[in-house]
Amino acid sequence: MLKFPAGPLWALVTGFAALGGVGSVLMTRQPEFYHRWNLDNAEWGWALFATGLGGVLAYPLNRWLLARWGGRGMLHRFGTAGGIVLAVIPWLPGVPCLLAGLFAQGVIYNGVGVAINQQASQWELQRGTRMMGRLHATFFIGSVLSAFISSLLAALAVSLPLHMAAVGLVAALIHRAAAATLEAEAARSTTPVAVHHAPESWLGLGVLLCGCTVLESGVMGWASVYLNQSLNANESLSGIGLALFSGAMAVGRLFSDGLVTRHGALCIVRTGAIVCAIALALAAWLHQLPVAMLAFAVTGLGLAAAAPVIFSVAGRMGGEALALIAGLGALGGLLGPVILGRVASYLSLDWVLATLAAVAVAIARQAAVLAASRPPVGAVSAPVH
Repeated sequence: MLKFPAGPLWALVTGFAALGGVGSVLMTRQPEFYHRWNLDNAEWGWALFATGLGGVLAYPLNRWLLARWGGRGMLHRFGTAGGIVLAVIPWLPGVPCLLAGLFAQGVIYNGVGVAINQQASQWELQRGTRMMGRLHATFFIGSVLSAFISSLLAALAVSLPLHMAAVGLVAALIHRAAAATLEAEAARSTTPVAVHHAPESWLGLGVLLCGCTVLESGVMGWASVYLNQSLNANESLSGIGLALFSGAMAVGRLFSDGLVTRHGALCIVRTGAIVCAIALALAAWLHQLPVAMLAFAVTGLGLAAAAPVIFSVAGRMGGEALALIAGLGALGGLLGPVILGRVASYLSLDWVLATLAAVAVAIARQAAVLAASRPPVGAVSAPVH
């Protein structure tokens, strides 16, 4: 069986990067999806909804399978299944079959995400150090690299079936090799790493992740639209807002582990959320292009640490808690676009930013659930305050 000779850390890095690479394929080759299935905008919206719905409804299945197979077994099996599904999707006849395939992809890759985050959290505990932020940053790196390659392949007229089959094969091989490497590492470890908490804390963390996902998906979905339609920026300039947010998010996550170790999870997440709220509120109020650009970059930095911290804590609570929290996070990504779309339709795009600022305030308040979280064994940490 394939294994990574560089060890478990490299397995986790490549596993997260492969997950990010899979996630970008759908968006970067959107025109081919339109053409292949004769989609209109409404049907494309349903396609995205089906993918998100699969992630939300995956919770009961992922909870059961994680308890039955463990994170490594789940990563191996779901990683393999995900590669097969990606290769099959371009051949599905008709829109209903496409929606079913994308729903299955949402279920499977939510399972891959749960498994890889559970393994990362366990690795943190075994080593007594924080790595989740940097690992989540590799997800963005994989997404950006995959988007660049996808754009190049589209320009070279490489067919969608060939492209998705290649991505599925590479992702499946990476996740299988990562699972095998982590399994070999676990066999040498006898350190108990499960920490169980009351169900109320699971729900609190899930609500926190749901808010973070609403904010993240809201900026990603509306940044370019806001700059173009509300501030009259041209199409090339409008895309810079999203690039600033994504780049700031990746950079922030590279440095978030050290900041959380030094100042505590609650302090970093709450402060970051407050900064996000101020930046977005100012952008909505001042209605100026430079301010909006800066606000999106600041929001990326402010939100960067939240999801890695939540998954780090969730993984130490056990597989059931992690699956529940991941499911609630997926719910935020599903409901956020619907709610913000209503706000944009009935009010204005400035009110979309104002709504996101209010979500950031709610995140700052809900961050109190992190007060009961514990750092990885052996990690140096400041008291939570």
